[in-house]
Amino acid sequence: MILTKKRSFSDALLKVIEDKILNGKTNEVLHLVPTNRKARALKKEIIDKTPARAVSIIPIETIFTLAEKLFSVEVPLSLASDAASSVLLKKAFQKNQLEYFRSFSKTIPQGSLDRIKNLFSEYKRNGITSEYLLRDLGKTGGTEKQKLSELAKVYDSYCELFRQLDLYEIGDVIREVNEFSLKDTAERFRILFPSVKIIYAFGYSEFTNPEISLLKKLSELPGEDLYIHLDYQRNNRGLFSAVEEVKDKFEKEGFYSYPFTRKDNGNKLSGYLSRYLFNEKKIEKKNSYEDAVALIVGKNREDEIIQIAKKIKTLLAEKNVPPNAVCVAFHLIQNYSGIIRDVFLQYGIPFNLTDRFSLNTFNPVISVINLLEVMATDFYHKAVFRVFSSEYYQPVNAQSSDIYQVASKLRIISGYQTWITHINHFIDEENETEDEILSNKNLLSSVKKEIESLYSLLKKFEEPMTLRQFPERLLALIHELDFPVKVLKLSKEYEEENIKSLTTFIEMFSNLFEQLQLEYEQPESQKFPLKYFLNHLKTAVASTRFNIKERPGYGVLVSNFEEIRGLNFDYVFLGGLCDGDFPTRFSPEIFSYESFSESEKKHVTRERFLFYQTLQTCSKRLYLSYPLYEGTKKELSPSSFLVDLKKIFEVDEVLINKNEGYIYAFSELIQKAAAQNNMELLLNIKSENEKEILHEKFLIDKTRREHPFEAFAYNGFIDAAAEHTAGLLEKYSGSDYSISQLELYAKCPFQFFLKRILKLTPFEEPSEELEPMEMGLLLHAILEQFMKTVKKENLNLQFEKEKASQLLFAIAKDKIDKLSVHSSLSFWEKEKILGVNGSKNDSILSLFLEKELARTDNFEAAFFEVPFGRLRNDDGQKSTILSLNLTSNAKLRGKIDRIDINFDEKYFKVYDYKLSGKKPNEEDLQLGISLQIPLYLFAAQQILQNELNETFLPAAGIIYSLKFSREDFGPDEVKTVNRKSYGKAGAETRDKIIQANQDLISHSLKKIDALITGISAGVYHLSKLEKREEKVCRLCSFKSVCRIQEIEDG
Repeated sequence: MILTKKRSFSDALLKVIEDKILNGKTNEVLHLVPTNRKARALKKEIIDKTPARAVSIIPIETIFTLAEKLFSVEVPLSLASDAASSVLLKKAFQKNQLEYFRSFSKTIPQGSLDRIKNLFSEYKRNGITSEYLLRDLGKTGGTEKQKLSELAKVYDSYCELFRQLDLYEIGDVIREVNEFSLKDTAERFRILFPSVKIIYAFGYSEFTNPEISLLKKLSELPGEDLYIHLDYQRNNRGLFSAVEEVKDKFEKEGFYSYPFTRKDNGNKLSGYLSRYLFNEKKIEKKNSYEDAVALIVGKNREDEIIQIAKKIKTLLAEKNVPPNAVCVAFHLIQNYSGIIRDVFLQYGIPFNLTDRFSLNTFNPVISVINLLEVMATDFYHKAVFRVFSSEYYQPVNAQSSDIYQVASKLRIISGYQTWITHINHFIDEENETEDEILSNKNLLSSVKKEIESLYSLLKKFEEPMTLRQFPERLLALIHELDFPVKVLKLSKEYEEENIKSLTTFIEMFSNLFEQLQLEYEQPESQKFPLKYFLNHLKTAVASTRFNIKERPGYGVLVSNFEEIRGLNFDYVFLGGLCDGDFPTRFSPEIFSYESFSESEKKHVTRERFLFYQTLQTCSKRLYLSYPLYEGTKKELSPSSFLVDLKKIFEVDEVLINKNEGYIYAFSELIQKAAAQNNMELLLNIKSENEKEILHEKFLIDKTRREHPFEAFAYNGFIDAAAEHTAGLLEKYSGSDYSISQLELYAKCPFQFFLKRILKLTPFEEPSEELEPMEMGLLLHAILEQFMKTVKKENLNLQFEKEKASQLLFAIAKDKIDKLSVHSSLSFWEKEKILGVNGSKNDSILSLFLEKELARTDNFEAAFFEVPFGRLRNDDGQKSTILSLNLTSNAKLRGKIDRIDINFDEKYFKVYDYKLSGKKPNEEDLQLGISLQIPLYLFAAQQILQNELNETFLPAAGIIYSLKFSREDFGPDEVKTVNRKSYGKAGAETRDKIIQANQDLISHSLKKIDALITGISAGVYHLSKLEKREEKVCRLCSFKSVCRIQEIEDG
């Protein structure tokens, strides 16, 4: 269909335009197209058609670029970037006293910011003013009216800021041009296009009202004939209803409509699709069109792309299809761009990816922002860690992991002076500590130097700055750290993207703060803190996107559906055809007025037409694809559009993976050679030396998979006698071991190797809350001092309950005050200890007193926090060095929370205080993965022998739960005989329990001997536990470097 103001129309229009091109008169036709990509493609097409491929002027514009040029004839145009628009929107919210959006005056969630910015841009594009919005409020009520009223105020402020700074968005430019008189417009047009006689617009499916007004004005220019070509099929409203609305609008403006069909550009599907796709009234029988359409189904998104890559590789290799004759497109390309890069690189397919990249996803930009965050947050630990983990800022004096560990051990949350003061304390003072990090003064000094060096670098941002000073200092920082050179060195495969991200970032912040200066009469006198600049910078970065410069004619084009409209390729792959991706789910705009909101019907109609347009881009064969699953679990449904297409086409599925004889990538060749153990497959690809290396790797991998626990170096068995390991493991036969270390080895030798031999430490941020371990230590200290005082002052808890309670709570308050816990969440921890809502009866301490008062046995609490091995008590109490009688010279160290003694019968009990109250079961005790209770019993027996010069027998090992729950709190005996408790057993059973405890001690010592032997012999295989997932793997921090899943999967 053609729309024009002319009262007559000839079907020869395209012939006239074609003749002008062939006769070198390209300057007489102005083409209007919907996208810049179509403009570039059309220009190339015209050049190819002109005589000798020589042409000087080819007028091709989009409606916006035309409006931009008309506006700029007399005055330069300053277009607002996405970054500037986002910053101005935040300012617009801050300018107004708002109730519904009161939280937005401080910070606006990025998602909401983007939605409102896009909404306001659409308002401008559609010519909607704030006055118009306010007049529309009568249709709403309640909080909805308040919300929309405030949005209208913000929109008004937003527009005013643009006027104040002389900035423009697309809608502003078209509005300004529409306000030109016809005479002024004609003069400007003639300056720009002196020879143009025909204006031909095509490829569009919709226009905004201001765009229609502009086209109407162009149609009235003297000496110009305007033709608008719309793809339209009168008998298919299911597809063309939106186009029909456009036709009606133009006809109201005095345009005439004439039937007209453009040639199909080699697309044999075009006419058939326009008649029958989405046409519920008239459906013909399914038509194969000689295999014009094929279907590819992937297991997931990655498999979908792999199959597409294999098919493209086949087309390139077997049919000699040039790569630029192939297009791969998606509606939501962001779901695929990363996968496309990886897979196409792996399969050696040249490609031209046109996705718009978000600035806040690139490491160079992230690194700069992180540096500023450090100073803005006064060296907040997370900000510091982000800087030191960046490849663009590497510490010189210390390892990044050392900095993490120092902060974690010293519980440094923030504050430059806090970092320095805390580190100095451990450097200057003689602190006795077993901790390998905190006892290393050289390491602490190195970490301190790193923090001081970082402060020196960022000090220039500490004081308030003007809008001119900040970008100058930021640019100086970028060059001081040599970012441009580092980008070139570090980028590897993404060099172009990273370079463009840095240059875009520099250009963005330079322009942004230059534009913001216009807001102030004397910008040099206005100074702002770093947080002001950082907030604007983060908003701008989150809103800025950029494209990599396209390489015309290079490789397979990878783009989105919008961008390929009107283009033509031999082979087209339309991917991601699952519901949710395309069509997208309709989501009503929560910030928009109902009058201007898109309806679900209009949303579906628009996406239907977009689908139709993409189908027309193919001239030979079309491939449609979708994934069955998102990842491995979430099932996806095929697009409803695909279902509609199958109603009119016979679509055959392409079973690409059935081509067993094909090898598409070198990685597949290696896998096949490994599976068949056939090095001959690599004969013409690798040298003999490289083949031997690969062969050795294959054999190693095969052994590891088939025999994962065989004594083999690559299964974690280190040869202690080998030249490169000689002497390295000897020290472990005579080391001091804690019980937790031995339990770790018993559970998983490989995890022990990573933690204790390689000393790899998973990153743990310093907690702003009272951590469970610290809570446990605090309760230990309170109960230790209380029980020692009770014993020293000979308090009788039964008769002096109130005095004991006062003593216990006084000790606890003193300990808590010294701990100086300030975080809001640790307030709850204090309440749990001292009493919820001020009630002492509702507290851990009260529960402890209750349990002590309820005791009826003949045991007396005698010793508290008793060390053995190399440890000392807080009061300097000497440790008992245990006689282990082990094969090795190893020693054990630990601290028993409490020992109760029955002096009459010469029995004792050991207690282990635990916040969780989890008690070991018989299986864990026998496996040797729970050694604490049997080792406490063994150690206590020797300690009592040394201290009291008498032999006492082990009556019970008790887990004392300190969990704040009346049901769970208190002592729970680890039962070794038929689940019988010593306290409830008769004399005969008690003897059996004591013997069982002694047997458990003996069994555990043998286990310990075997564990230490394994450690010193270099045996560090994966966990062999049957329930390893439950007991070890589930909470393991080293899953990313462990191959246990390979074994589980067979």
